[in-house]
Amino acid sequence: MLLSLHKDRSHRILLLFVCLCIVLLGIMIFAVPPGIDPDPCWGFLVMHGMEQGNQFNLLLIPDAGNIAKSHYAFLSWWSPGQYLFPYLLKTLFGVNTGHAVSLTIAICNLLGLAGFYQLFKQLGFTKWVAALSIAFIASQLFFIWPFVYYPGGEVLLFAFIGWFLYGCFSFKKITWQLLLFVFFAGLLGFFSKSSVLWMYIAGVVCIWINISINETTDPPYPPTATNSNFLNSPRFKKGIWHWLRNGMLLIVPFISALVIIYIFYLSRGDNPVSGQRQFLIRPETFSFPLASPILSGFSVDELFDGLIYQPDGPKVSYHMAIFILIVLAICSLVYMVFIIRLSPGKKYSLAILSFYVFGTVFFSYIYLKQSEVSYESRHFRIIGLLTIPGFIYLCFKTKITRVLFFMMWMVFIVIEFNFFKTEFNGNIKASRGSSGLSQRLYDAATVSEIIKIDHAHHNDAIFVVTSPDIATEINNNRVIMIDDENMSDQEFSNLKYAGTCGPIYILMPKGYVNNGKQSHIIKSFISYHNFTFKQLSPKYYLYYASN
Repeated sequence: MLLSLHKDRSHRILLLFVCLCIVLLGIMIFAVPPGIDPDPCWGFLVMHGMEQGNQFNLLLIPDAGNIAKSHYAFLSWWSPGQYLFPYLLKTLFGVNTGHAVSLTIAICNLLGLAGFYQLFKQLGFTKWVAALSIAFIASQLFFIWPFVYYPGGEVLLFAFIGWFLYGCFSFKKITWQLLLFVFFAGLLGFFSKSSVLWMYIAGVVCIWINISINETTDPPYPPTATNSNFLNSPRFKKGIWHWLRNGMLLIVPFISALVIIYIFYLSRGDNPVSGQRQFLIRPETFSFPLASPILSGFSVDELFDGLIYQPDGPKVSYHMAIFILIVLAICSLVYMVFIIRLSPGKKYSLAILSFYVFGTVFFSYIYLKQSEVSYESRHFRIIGLLTIPGFIYLCFKTKITRVLFFMMWMVFIVIEFNFFKTEFNGNIKASRGSSGLSQRLYDAATVSEIIKIDHAHHNDAIFVVTSPDIATEINNNRVIMIDDENMSDQEFSNLKYAGTCGPIYILMPKGYVNNGKQSHIIKSFISYHNFTFKQLSPKYYLYYASN
């Protein structure tokens, strides 16, 4: 009895400690808002337009044929939640964008951990293993990353997906409440992040299988050696009917949600899987998804700063990365075999196997057709998160594996602490503009000059930048984005902008000046001549001309 009370108190103390740590981190990033990935910056540009009265999710873009005119583009490439939830907090509390993002990160991470704690208990784990799993998740690099660098939809997806799966395994039979849950879960999940769609499919399949098995596994189902005529029996036919009926009922709200998402959002513009390319098989095409349980659950991809997708330069060679992926894929498959045989419950086996299979098949196909989806473990995060409680459950079966687990955990905590300390100090030193976000790539002199010029004009000037992060500081004038990193060489060489609209200001990184890109960008504005420039800082130049 005393031992039971001690364990009960231990898991509560651990949960309380994790919660207090998240609150402390939330206070710290509210004082020093994080940096921001370029992807959600596009959403914040839309948010700024909505603040000025523009319609939902429309991005104002100067017309290349005549920059004096503009047109609106529906931003269907990313889900709207990454900017709408901060927009809601910004409106409710009267804070700037940086503080709204800080609140979003803290709230979503607390909600996400609570959701996964409830999910892990629902899947058959004890309160102690569930609490350890939550604490272990909170000690991973992928968890701490948003506190220093806002990635957008991943934060909202983390808050949503645990509760979604908890709901998936909470229903015992098909009811109207379940059908409403399936419908609204699809819409809310897509609001959080568009890549949730494959997880949505896997979750609905889990509902279908779990409920159907519960309705059809009363003895003597399935058939046994002593029941050879079972396939012709009424009970078997009734079981088949249950499976078909459940599937037909679930598919109605499922398809309804997908139709609404497609008609009102995805069909209105491009998205990462809309392009058509030739199929291409590479070693990472299949090994990367197969390695996802370890790759995404234990921050392996983050520790290497990207095994395949390496925007900041390679930390390991390509051949070494492939070797690591193959080893991790084999280990992941071995783990699946062990956890299915030794799982604490059938629900957990169903959940992790369904998501592993769906994720592997879906992303293998996506990579095979060369869609605009990067080789990053964040796309598979749910698989890694589901892996963690099973891993801890297996580790606690023997004393030696428990010791090894805690030793590994301490290493993760040290790495996480050092990472946060370094990156948070970088945010403290970063420049800031009106948004309040940490502008890590831009020095104070550059940000100050851009804001000064923006305040001096009111919709009568054009700014040209090479990344959307600095564009979040431009509030009074239109912006042309030349994101050459996501352009093909042909697209970049064919850049042409006609017409004039007041003075034009082109912010140019020093690297563009050195490699000649600045000359091509300037010449692409065919109606402007006699450009002059000044060096704002050691890293940036400003080219400008009047009409």
